[in-house]
Amino acid sequence: MKKIIHKPYLLFGILISIFIGGCYSELSNLELGKLQWSPELGVPLIDSEFTLTEILEANSSDIEVSPDPESDVLVIRISDDSLFSQYATDYFALSDQTLNVPPIILTQEEINEFNANGQVTISREAMIDYPNQGDLDRIIIDQGTVQTQVTENFPANVNLTLQMEDPNNTPILNYNNFFNYDGFNPISTDQSTDQFNGLEFTFNADPVLRQVLAIFDITLEKVNGQNLIFGANSIDLNIGVEDLEFEALYGDLSSQDISTEENTIQTDAFSQSEILSELDYYFENPQFRLNFTNSMGIPIRFDVNNFTTYKDGTASNEPINSSIELAAATVGSTTTSGNNFDNIFKSIINNVPDSVSLQVDGLIDPDNTPNNFVTKDSYFQAGYEVNLPLEFSLGGFEINETVSLDGIDPQELQYALFKFTSENSLPIDIDFKADLLTQDSTVVMNLFDGKFLAGGTEEAPEAISDLIRLEDDPETSNNELDDLVNVKRVGIRATISTTNNGSEVVSITSGASVKFNLAVQAKYNVNF
Repeated sequence: MKKIIHKPYLLFGILISIFIGGCYSELSNLELGKLQWSPELGVPLIDSEFTLTEILEANSSDIEVSPDPESDVLVIRISDDSLFSQYATDYFALSDQTLNVPPIILTQEEINEFNANGQVTISREAMIDYPNQGDLDRIIIDQGTVQTQVTENFPANVNLTLQMEDPNNTPILNYNNFFNYDGFNPISTDQSTDQFNGLEFTFNADPVLRQVLAIFDITLEKVNGQNLIFGANSIDLNIGVEDLEFEALYGDLSSQDISTEENTIQTDAFSQSEILSELDYYFENPQFRLNFTNSMGIPIRFDVNNFTTYKDGTASNEPINSSIELAAATVGSTTTSGNNFDNIFKSIINNVPDSVSLQVDGLIDPDNTPNNFVTKDSYFQAGYEVNLPLEFSLGGFEINETVSLDGIDPQELQYALFKFTSENSLPIDIDFKADLLTQDSTVVMNLFDGKFLAGGTEEAPEAISDLIRLEDDPETSNNELDDLVNVKRVGIRATISTTNNGSEVVSITSGASVKFNLAVQAKYNVNF
């Protein structure tokens, strides 16, 4: 089985990363879904509205986001059918066979003709049983090899032609060779290899349907006047079919054990991120389902043994011991079955593991049913589906960043007015602080310190409005704008959490949205 490593399924982190990006993105053009930033005079002007669905869909193409039809809660769905898979050819095969071909012996009449005329031509046909491997009703052989070995001891020149075909008149073998007698040693040998395709044998019906037809044409010519004696000479054939690949097998197929390798799903989305590695989250209702598909005409039982979680190099086993039964498929169809492991998965995922491995064993044809079939294309496979309803808590965690500025020239600037408004129906708070800093990180002034977004609901969205004015007051000697000359960086601290600092589980519905606007107005002194 192959090891599967997938994108982490904790994709609600996309939401968090977008909010973080909104807090400390450099002042350049940026478009993420409907979120647009447009710099003017080196200061971002923001006027945006978006829903969480739009953000998630704009940032990932391998997940499905849709609301629960009953609760309208957003659900992130991730599915993969290739956790492990195997074909019937991994478990069933046709072994090499030897055909019981009778030796060719001349009758007394044929010997008399040879001795009298110096030559005789004979024809033979033989019906030869194809060996039934096990207790099969029918086999269709896709391809194989015929190895033919001929030994003859006639003191004569022998021209041998042999043709073989299956019950459907499909050619198996077309052999021809001339054995030249040197007058001294009558024993001659020869061998050949032929390829064949598409043979079919039925073992539980008319005997003709399980036999191959062998047609011999033989001409013997006398050498040095030497006659033949009845029963003293023969042509012996050893015919074997090898390297067989089946197209289909029908009948009583043997039971086969299934044992998979550990199939691993990476879950270290946040531990790989320097910013998000300390994120403290809790999912209220995560759902994990194993899905199995069977296209073989044999029932299968899968035994799910355990989850093994890995965190910080330590492994921990979570025993399951659950069986899943799949009925036999019919020709051209599949059967499916599965099982949910929601409770154990909830415990696993909320422990923030680095990865989770799944061990599955099983048995093909557990009850040893007599009437089965497989084809070369028959397979079984397992996949999984993760549903993450956005019912979760997110503990407050702090992000500190700095953004470099090239410097601000306040010359002739009378005042700068910053107006910020937001309206939020997502149950997520973002506290935001921005300080203007010198090159050596000395705080020049605080630009913003408070809630960037306040958690709300669709029915009662939370609004925030703030106004910041920096000015050169002509009535005083105080010019706040002069302090901007030394500003080289902006220091940012953001704290993100669900409502009440992550102390309670919240739900995010499909229509929940965020609106925010930042307007900047500047007035210059103009001298003529």
